[in-house]
Amino acid sequence: MEDGLAVVQPRIHSAKKRSLKSMVPIDTPISCHIDVSSLCNYKCSFCFQADVLGMKAVGLKRGFMEVDMFKTIVDQMKEFPEKVKKLKIGNHGEPTMHPQLSEMIAYARQSNTADVIEMFTNGSKLTPELNKKLVECGLQRVNISLEGLSDERYLQVAGVKQDFSKIVDGVKDLFKQKEAAKSDLIIYVKVADQTHELKGEKKEMFYLSNLEKKYFFDTFSSHCDEIFIEKIVPQWPETQQEEQNDIEKTGMYGQQIENWKEVCPFVFMYLHFNCDGTVSPCTLDWPRKVVIGNVKNQTVKEIWEGQQLRELQVAMLMKKRKCINFCGACAAPMVCVEENLDPHFEAVLVSLETTQDDRSLKNNMWL
Repeated sequence: MEDGLAVVQPRIHSAKKRSLKSMVPIDTPISCHIDVSSLCNYKCSFCFQADVLGMKAVGLKRGFMEVDMFKTIVDQMKEFPEKVKKLKIGNHGEPTMHPQLSEMIAYARQSNTADVIEMFTNGSKLTPELNKKLVECGLQRVNISLEGLSDERYLQVAGVKQDFSKIVDGVKDLFKQKEAAKSDLIIYVKVADQTHELKGEKKEMFYLSNLEKKYFFDTFSSHCDEIFIEKIVPQWPETQQEEQNDIEKTGMYGQQIENWKEVCPFVFMYLHFNCDGTVSPCTLDWPRKVVIGNVKNQTVKEIWEGQQLRELQVAMLMKKRKCINFCGACAAPMVCVEENLDPHFEAVLVSLETTQDDRSLKNNMWL
């Protein structure tokens, strides 16, 4: 905080980064994302959770991750030569719905397998009781996503009745408790604003007036460490196809978008563990179409070093992203991250020690 007010910055700028090109091949994932819950109490119109038919069509199983599975993942992360930079909890669902959330976070913190343990939440369940547990369990960063600034906006956007004042009270109480405990927890609060990809009623739904923006900063700046207004952008493939094909020039953090990216940076950086044990190299693989392993029969390190991920990386570097099922129409590499490997694909291919057979894409499972 600066002068008692939160720092205004997007969460991707909360830590210094090295050039991805200089790091590949990476022997330790930059971050591991664990979805302890695929259930969500919201049905936000920009999220796949609102697409009930879509989830049913792909046979998506929803529920909670077993605590033992979570502990196994954390334990196996110790096999990497370095600590993971970030262990991120929550993405496809709402983690605070898991009844043993604080127990899992405490285990991860005590295991010391990541530099930072952070959680993503919609903030709807931040009661004084849960806040106390989150502060005490060792959580180091929480990203709170607001879907509006009024009860009416929540009904429009999240599809549920939500007393917004309770969310405000929850955030304020969490900040008060972490300050009293002198915890190292960093609280980040963001709200969604309109973006030009969303048309018609959706565009009106997410538009924040200057008065609303002022209200947002006035309400939360003294009760969090970092604060930002993010842009709503299409990032869930196969749920927002019209918007995916109409990308504007600015990403969700205000970064400039110049061109389509042939190489997706995600597959070189992340491991995403779904609540059922399946693993994807991308946090956006909600229908489980880019699965590269399963912790039920493989170790975390085996999955990271496995042939399935390597072939996916090679296919990306050979500029075949548009040919890969699910990845081909995804806008996330442009709107969600700043990293760009396109100008360096040849050098990265060399660093991966690819053979001529690799580059020929002969028998590549993703094509």
